[in-house]
Amino acid sequence: VVFNLLTNAVEAMPDGGDLTVRISSMGGEARITVEDTGTGVGESDRQQLFRPFFTTRERGVGMGLAICRRIMEENGGSIAVETETGKGSRFTVKMPEG
Repeated sequence: VVFNLLTNAVEAMPDGGDLTVRISSMGGEARITVEDTGTGVGESDRQQLFRPFFTTRERGVGMGLAICRRIMEENGGSIAVETETGKGSRFTVKMPEG
């Protein structure tokens, strides 16, 4: 899951940018946040990011984030996104500790 998020972040910044990874523990859950200063995604696309076969890339298949969400949910966790066109994206993965 994290590898997919890192790959997406790098691909969203073709001219370079900042990539930040934060790992924390709070209230019995572990959190991993992957944030980039890439192209971001508009509101209409944001609502579809986790749907199978949805992609914003020319060569994308659109399965990466759908698979990430399924993996997280099947293991009692979650994945969420905050994004804005031209400003970048922040993906947060949460999972129960232990």
